[in-house]
Amino acid sequence: MSLIAPARLHFGFLDPTGLSGRQFASLGLVIEGYNVELEVRRSKTLIITGDALDEETAKFFRVTITRLKKRYGFADNFNIVLKKKPPRHSGFGSGTQLALALSRSLLEIINLKPRTEHLSLTINRGKRSGIGIIGFDKGGFIVDGGKLTDARQPPLISRVSFPKNWKILLVMQDKTSHFYGDREIKAIEGLPKITKEKSSTLCRETLLRVIPAIIDKDFESFAEGITNIQDLMGEFFFNAQDGSTFSSPSVGNVISVLAKNFDIGSGQSSWGPTGFAIFESNDELQKALKFLKQNNLLTDGLRFDVTCARNRGYQLFKTGR
Repeated sequence: MSLIAPARLHFGFLDPTGLSGRQFASLGLVIEGYNVELEVRRSKTLIITGDALDEETAKFFRVTITRLKKRYGFADNFNIVLKKKPPRHSGFGSGTQLALALSRSLLEIINLKPRTEHLSLTINRGKRSGIGIIGFDKGGFIVDGGKLTDARQPPLISRVSFPKNWKILLVMQDKTSHFYGDREIKAIEGLPKITKEKSSTLCRETLLRVIPAIIDKDFESFAEGITNIQDLMGEFFFNAQDGSTFSSPSVGNVISVLAKNFDIGSGQSSWGPTGFAIFESNDELQKALKFLKQNNLLTDGLRFDVTCARNRGYQLFKTGR
């Protein structure tokens, strides 16, 4: 059994501190090129290998398998080969995608097919945003309705296909975010209370500007809306990110330069450090890359990659073994 699971960019929250009673309602986009790819088959003992495997991920897989066995009561063992994964703790939702990809593969082999939102609760994923959970199944641009309790996942509010000719420049740094695990929990607990006015602005920009603009393929309106949302997110996370709207100042500098010189929608995915700039066409993106090179902004400490939306979820392939 082989499975490919896509990564996502997290664009922000609609009501970060839960004024409405629903916390962490989120918007985000599933993208190409940063997939989890793995193969699984039955084995007499548990074997975890692969070119993309590291000690952290191997431990993460074992914990996930323990949770699955406890919930579903199977004793089977597997040979798991991890071929590819996104960078961990970099804003791609890799933990959720790794856990879901592994779980779906193992359960498929033993003919169990729980719904993804139920499966995610078993493996302790999606504790805040539902973007990674819904995106695993559906791809595209997604808005979820936030959580009332930990007992269920956020409902899907909107899922629309995203124009694939709108190209995405990812600006990455060779370090991971510090905001995961216990530190992320403490950072979230210490965030300032958002005002009703700002939460209303986030909802209005999402529901009345960004989503209609995607459907209408109105790039100018989309770019303005997503940047407005990200500006508010940067303000909201400013103190937690040591007085910066980006967790990586060097990534933030590149995004700021691009925003001043090109028509883009831009910001940071989740806690970063990955930043994104969305262009209306590949021609515009290539002009921007040329501009960055001419102005010596393609530094050794940063990495750049071009991608686009992925309007489908995971893919499962039966290998016959």
